[in-house]
Amino acid sequence: MTATTLRLCHSGMDNRALYAFEIFLSRVGPGACRIAEEDTADVAFIDVDNDLGPYLLAGHRMLYPRRPLIVTTQIPGQRPDPLTVEITKPVGLAAFSAALEKVRSLLPPAEAVEAAGPLGLPDAGDERGGSVESIPDEIPMDALREGPDQIALLRRIEARMATLHVGSLPDVDLDDPTARAGIYYDPAGFLQGLAARAITHAREIGRPVRIDDAIGTALILDPRNGQAWTTRSPNALRALGQLPTRGTLAMARLEADAPPPDGAIARPLDGLEWELALWASRGRLPRGTGLDHPVRLKSWPNLTRLAVPPEAMRIAGLWSRGDLSLRETVATLGAPQRYVFAFYSACAALGHVEQIIAAQPAAEAPPTTEAVEDAPVPPPTRGLFKRVLGKLLGARIDNLPPV
Repeated sequence: MTATTLRLCHSGMDNRALYAFEIFLSRVGPGACRIAEEDTADVAFIDVDNDLGPYLLAGHRMLYPRRPLIVTTQIPGQRPDPLTVEITKPVGLAAFSAALEKVRSLLPPAEAVEAAGPLGLPDAGDERGGSVESIPDEIPMDALREGPDQIALLRRIEARMATLHVGSLPDVDLDDPTARAGIYYDPAGFLQGLAARAITHAREIGRPVRIDDAIGTALILDPRNGQAWTTRSPNALRALGQLPTRGTLAMARLEADAPPPDGAIARPLDGLEWELALWASRGRLPRGTGLDHPVRLKSWPNLTRLAVPPEAMRIAGLWSRGDLSLRETVATLGAPQRYVFAFYSACAALGHVEQIIAAQPAAEAPPTTEAVEDAPVPPPTRGLFKRVLGKLLGARIDNLPPV
């Protein structure tokens, strides 16, 4: 790849549209750009006029906040941010070439890219390579031994994984009501909540349930055997999980023996629920969670086959004692709030944790009116002179105490 060749990914194209797009790119110019995977691309191309267009645009921008985007539209003038380049339909070669030149001016300098390290991993602050696929599952030891700064490389990998699992929400003043409102989210408004409702419904009817997005079946959930099937790529599924649903997803039941769609990938159901909670949470807490109630770990999550957020083992160890609140957990670990909050959200989704809420002592009931009326009235307090005078005069005829 030459220095000027741009790596371009697409979102939302079927095979037929992609074939036509590749023919179009071949006419733009030699070495101008080439199709690449989403996690390694310099720029993304999105048609915002179809049903999924706005959704794909929002999802891509959330995953890659610093990546330039080229969008095609029939209604120009709605560019959402400075990194988005619009092309008015119909798209011509000259307009597309001009958009590529604009993208080149938006990319960081080559020196910043070279500073990413021997494996091409961007720094944690650079969100351009924001997908988990950009981090190798295994790192060759030779690459680490030959790298100029092996510790820095490992720290970048760790920071990238942390961002993918828990987001980048900064710490807030937990005593400030306004700031505290920003640490909560409503799971019901995300794919996490819809999947939980679908799983409950599937258990009730004894049949699998599917979740559809605008282009068809996205998920099939079958709690009978603890399996889920997804027809979306990891990046597309993560985008679905991170964005509020706002009516874009629907649930439908399947026949008990219905086969999964062609190309669907099977995975454990609890692992999917765990990741959906992490993606929706992004370092926040489910609405209604108390900061000062002790947290008790009811059961240990199987961290050997789940996405493990940072500090998960230490947090779980503290909660196994059942005497620390979320606020105290953050203070004890000295870790970012989002690490603790994201792990709690994922554990809560699978029922691994509970908050211990102490029972309030019952208030003493006030005496009833009847009890007040029946109680004997004590004699009025008398002074010393009146008491002496009473003894001298003796009891009154009416048997009342002497005055």
